[in-house]
Amino acid sequence: MSHVGRFCSKVVIVTLLLTFNSALVAQPDRFSEVVIEATKLTDSIYMLTGAGGNLAVSVGADGLLLVDDQYAAMAERIADALANLPSTSATQQSLKYVINTHHHGDHTGGNDFFAKAGATIIANEAARVRLLARAPSAEAPLPVITYHEGVHIYFNSDRLKLVALEGHTDGDTAVYFEGANVLHAGDLFFNERFPFIDTDSGGGVGAYLSSQETLLAMINDDTVVVPGHGPIASRGDLLAVHDMIRSTRAAVVEGMSAGMSLAQIQERGLDQAYQSFAWAFIGEAKWIETLYWDTMKNRVSS
Repeated sequence: MSHVGRFCSKVVIVTLLLTFNSALVAQPDRFSEVVIEATKLTDSIYMLTGAGGNLAVSVGADGLLLVDDQYAAMAERIADALANLPSTSATQQSLKYVINTHHHGDHTGGNDFFAKAGATIIANEAARVRLLARAPSAEAPLPVITYHEGVHIYFNSDRLKLVALEGHTDGDTAVYFEGANVLHAGDLFFNERFPFIDTDSGGGVGAYLSSQETLLAMINDDTVVVPGHGPIASRGDLLAVHDMIRSTRAAVVEGMSAGMSLAQIQERGLDQAYQSFAWAFIGEAKWIETLYWDTMKNRVSS
C-alpha cells in the first residue's frame, strides 16, 4: 500500500472512531425529552409508556409489580411514575417484583436500578442465560427466580400466569393477570407493526406464530392486551397481526417456490393491505428479508 493509501486509511479509521465516540457521548440525550405516561387499564393495572417496550404495573395492598423496565436511562423516571400513580398510597409504593418478558435492553435496562432498590427480578431461564452472556459479572442484576415452562404468582388479590414461550427470542414470557383479564404479551406482539424476530437469539417465525396461537387461546374478546410495542390492544388486534404474519410468510414462500431471489421478492413487495405495518425499525424490505431467511433456514434443516 502506498503512503497516500495508508494515510487515507488512517483518516477513515480516525473519522469512524470520532463518529462512534460522538454517538456514545450523545446517546444519553436521546432520552432527555421522554416522559413516562400512565394509562389506567383496570382498578389495579396500569400501562406505562416511555422509551422502549411497554410496561404493565400491578398496584395494590401487596405493593407494586412491574412487567419490564425499559432502558437504564429511564429507571428513575419510571420509579417516579410508579410513586405517583393515582391509586398508589404511601404504603403501596414498594416495588416487590420486576418480570422481564425477555432479555433485550429496552425491556431490562432498569434491572440494576430496581434490583438495588430491593425488587426481585423474575424471568424465563433462557432469558437469564442471555442476560448473563451480555453482562458476565458477579454484580450483574440477574433474575433470581426463573422457570422453564411457567409459574404462577399470587399478588394484589390476583393470580398472574407467567407462560414461558419463544419466537421473538428463545426466552420469552407472557404475563396474564387472570383476575384483571389483562395480558402483557411482551415482544411476541408488536401491535400494528411488522415484528422484530431476533433470530440471533433463538427466535423464529414458526415459533412466533405458535406462541401467538397459545396467547390467542388463553384470552377472550374482553381481554386488554399490552403489546411489547404499539398501542393498547385487544384479542382482535393480536389476531390481525397473527394473520398478517401468516399471509406475508405465504407470499414470500410462494415467491421462493417460483424461483425468485430475495431482491426480486422485495422489489415485488407485499400486498397493499400490509403497507401500514411498516415502521422505522422494521420496514417492508426488512420484514421480507426476515421471512426469506427464516424459510431458507427451515428448508436447509429439514
